[in-house]
Order: sequence, then C-alpha cells, then structure tokens
Amino acid sequence: MSSPTDTRDEEYVAVIDQDEVTDEVRDIAVKYDPLNRSGGEGFRVTEDGELHIDDSKVMAEHGLIEKKIPNDAVRIVPLPSESGQLVHQYGENGFRLHELPIPEEGSIVGLLGRNGVGKTTALRILAGDLVPNFGDPDETDWEHAVASFRGTTLQTHLQRLADGDVETAYKDQRIDTQPGTDGKTVRDLLPESSDVRDRLVDDLDVRPLLDRSTADLSGGERQRVAIAATLAVDADLYLFDEPSSFLDVSQRLSVARVIRERVREAEAAGLVVEHDLASLDLLADAIHVLYGEPGGFGVVSGRLSTRTGINQFLDGYLSGENVRIREEAITFPSPSDRGGRNADPVVEYPTLEAEFPAFSLTVDSGRVHAGESVGIVGENALGKTTFVKLLAGSITPNSGTVPDGVTVSYKPQYISPGGQGTVRDRLAAVTDLRSQRFQTRIRDPFHLEELYDRSLDALSGGELQRVGVALCLARDADLYLLDEPSAFLDVGQRVALADRIRRFAGRTERPVLVVDHDLFVIDRIADRLVVFEGTPGERGHATPPQSIRDGMNAFLSSLGITFRRDEGTGRPRVNDPGSRLDREQKADGEYYYPG
Repeated sequence: MSSPTDTRDEEYVAVIDQDEVTDEVRDIAVKYDPLNRSGGEGFRVTEDGELHIDDSKVMAEHGLIEKKIPNDAVRIVPLPSESGQLVHQYGENGFRLHELPIPEEGSIVGLLGRNGVGKTTALRILAGDLVPNFGDPDETDWEHAVASFRGTTLQTHLQRLADGDVETAYKDQRIDTQPGTDGKTVRDLLPESSDVRDRLVDDLDVRPLLDRSTADLSGGERQRVAIAATLAVDADLYLFDEPSSFLDVSQRLSVARVIRERVREAEAAGLVVEHDLASLDLLADAIHVLYGEPGGFGVVSGRLSTRTGINQFLDGYLSGENVRIREEAITFPSPSDRGGRNADPVVEYPTLEAEFPAFSLTVDSGRVHAGESVGIVGENALGKTTFVKLLAGSITPNSGTVPDGVTVSYKPQYISPGGQGTVRDRLAAVTDLRSQRFQTRIRDPFHLEELYDRSLDALSGGELQRVGVALCLARDADLYLLDEPSAFLDVGQRVALADRIRRFAGRTERPVLVVDHDLFVIDRIADRLVVFEGTPGERGHATPPQSIRDGMNAFLSSLGITFRRDEGTGRPRVNDPGSRLDREQKADGEYYYPG
C-alpha cells in the first residue's frame, strides 16, 4: 500500500452523501484520516457543516475510513486509470461524468450501461439542457465547453448548442408519469397535423387513441404516444430514454424501424438509452458503453460497433479502454433442455372466459407446479394482465371458477409510491423486517437496506421497481404474480432479477408467474410459458403452460420474426427479416433457435 507521498498508479475519489453525514460520520472521517494524522489536510468540515476532501488528496488508505463509517455516507471509489476528461460534476464530491458520447448526423448512437452512471446526464448535456462545468461550478458557459473540446468531433455540436442552432426532441424515461389527470387527450399532446405527424400516427398505431384521455392509456399506449410526439418535431437531434418500456416484442421492432427511418429522413442525429439488447441491436448504428460506480462516477467509452459494444459490455471487459467493468461475464445459457419442475401442482384452473364490452378472453385450462417460474408472453392488449387478475381474484370470470383457498400476491404493471412514508414503512406493513427468512430471501438479494430510509416518492424508476417486486415476494402467498418487473432496470439488474426470482421460487417451493416483454428476462427466468394469441383489443386466447421451446416457437411464428443466438455470448438476437438465417430458421420451424 502506498504512503501519502507516493505517486499512485490508481486514482480515487470520495463520494459523500451529505444527507447521510452525521456528527459521528464527521468525527470518524476527520479523526482517522491518515493525512490529518500525519500533519496534512484530508477530510475536513466546512463552515456550513459539510464533510469535504479535495479530490487530489484522496488515496487508497481512505478506504479504511469508509469501512468505519456507517450507512454509506462516504465511499472511496477507484477511478480507472484511463478516465478521460471530467465533463460534469454535481457539487463538491458529487457524481462525476467523464467524456461524452458523439452524435452523428444520419445515425443513431446507443448508450448502454448500468443505471446511475450518467446516461441521462450525457443526454441532457448533448440536448443543451445542462451546461457542463468540467468539475468547476463557476465554469458553466458554453464557450468554455466548446474550447474544452476544440479539435474533436464534439466541437461542432457544442458550438451549435452555444449558438442556439440545435433543435432537440427528447422522450423522457418515465412515461408512466406522463400528464394524464388534467383532461388532456392524445391529440392535445401531439403537434398540429402534418404529413410527418400523420404518418407517425399511423405507423405507431396511435390514430385510434387520438381522442382518448391520456389518463386512460395503458403503458404501451403511453409509450407509443410519447415516441410519436417526439418524432413529430422537426429536430436536429432526437433523444430517447428507454423507448421500449411497456411495449411488446412486435411493437419494439416496429418502433425501432420507425425511429431509424425518421432520423435518417430528417438527416438528424439520434441518441438512445436502451436496456433491451434486442431493441438496441436493431436501433443503433454504434454505441458507447458507460461504466463506473453508480451514483459516484461514470465514464463514456469510445465509439464501438453495436455488436462489439454489446458483447464487450456483457463480457465485462472493454478491450479498447483496457478496463474491466464487471467481475463476471453475463451469460445466456440455453433453455432448450429446461422443462417444468417435477412437483405437485399448486394451482389447477379450468377453462376460463371473461367478457367485456369490447374485449373477450379465453384461457385454456392448466396447472402451475410448486417451485416453478412461468413466463407469460404475447402482444399487448391480448389479456395478459386480465389473466393475472383472474387468478388473483380481482376479476370474476363469466365462465369457469378459479379455485378457492389460493392466496395470491400481485405486483401490478405500474408501481405507485402510494403517498408518504419510507421504504421501511411500506415493507414493515406486509412482513416482519427482523425475520431471517425475509432478510436472506428478500432484503439482501434485492439490496433493500440501502433504501430503507428513503421516501417512496423520491425513488427512481428502477429503485421503485425493486421495492415493488420485493413487496410482492415478501407477502405470504401460494402464488406470486409479477407484471413487467424488468421495466426501468438495467441489463445487469434484469439478469439479477431473473436469477433471484427463480431462486425464490425454488427455495420457497411457491410458483411465480411473470409477464414481461424482454425476451432476455423470459429466456432466463421461465421453466415454462403461457402464450397469448388473438387480435389485440378485441379477443385473446391463453394456451396452457408449455415448454420454453414450443412456447417461443408458437409466439414468434405468430409475429413472423426469428431469433438466433450470438456466437460470442449466447444472447438472443433478432434476425433481419428476409435474411438467410431468417429464411432457414422459418423453414426448419425454429423461430427461437435454441443453439
């Protein structure tokens, strides 16, 4: 370990959560700082009571202080040696973003990385909503930004932002919080009628929604409306933060095509943050991987081809940067040999029929076994959520009877903060937080303790999703139903979520039913599949649970699309329609190639 006067090969920063800094934290940091003890100056308390240390003085030995301090108030984070230019910093010892992605006219550039490493910050800077300060709060002018990138391909874009010559259109991540309680209709949210707007309305299947209240829209409908409103603007730069959330597989492919066509037609540039790798594969011409310490710092990698960037991200090593961003690779084992668990059925349901004024659903009889995870797939508006609610008992079928005595825990598609209170309060209302079973099965795997004292209405989309899934699984029930649990989660979180759900089902011997449109999640989580078919918005039909291979082939053949597995990582990838692989797999009846 180096001494305070050594030249270090590795650099560190201190990330300080001032809201968590107490008198105890201040005393520990100042008292045990090796620089302070040797007569130098390390951690100190400012006049306004904040804990502070100069970035240039942080070193590995400060990690000993981090271990003594409770509640993650101070973290000592190693920066990669090739960290690049510091572009923006949120206050002293706040989050830092190094480097920026590079927009390119006529192309769509994808941003891929964990939540909390600066993807949205990068979008805001390139959209002109946030002026980069390069680590100095007093340097917040575009002239300084342009000068800092002089001689690079970013200079022109930043100069145009400084001159006000860039028109941007931005689709936010949280479409579930889109305005909807003030009586607005979809038509009110869209620009005046034009050839471009009218074509988008048709291509994105928004026309039937024009006179609907935004408050009555489903998640998928809200997403399509938000994308149409964004693309209808005549812009130089289009920015999309998670455009696939709440869309089914078919809609995700359609949206990818529409976004690509519009960006090229407008001779504009596009930036897309996306965690659905199949969608990113289709959308992006190139990608930047963002890595770092969530909430601490983020680094934007150099530009990579889409396939190379995704595969290196999954492998956890960026060869061009010589940086390992993850201890272990994310792998995608083949589900071809996976079948239902040999266990007793927990729920057996007969054929069920539900009739509504404009929609009908028929559910074939089936059984769900102890300890298994069942995926539910199908286009939107075919009745998947209705099926879940039938099993939960919140909707009474017109024909057939759901067995009595089956208790159900249900996580809905939308998770509402539900007023005031903390995460601890909400969890304590449904379970015993001191229970060893809760702590080992729910609290620790979902990393909830760090959120305990946070207000529910202050959580990010991903944090709220984790809490929603945990609340569902924390209840004592015979059957667990999760509706779109992967929304707002990054790739690593989705993998971890799937693994935790499978582990929970196996350890508790309770079945879990999961509705999700990310086929990576379904691929990883499900023992068997229920497939929904029919005409969206008119009639739906649910098959009995069946094998992954049979279910995926039935589902994808109804959409006319095929998937292959990447040779490097084993991840599912969409085949280009009409390509050789697409034709061969369709001829063999292998729409979801198990390879």
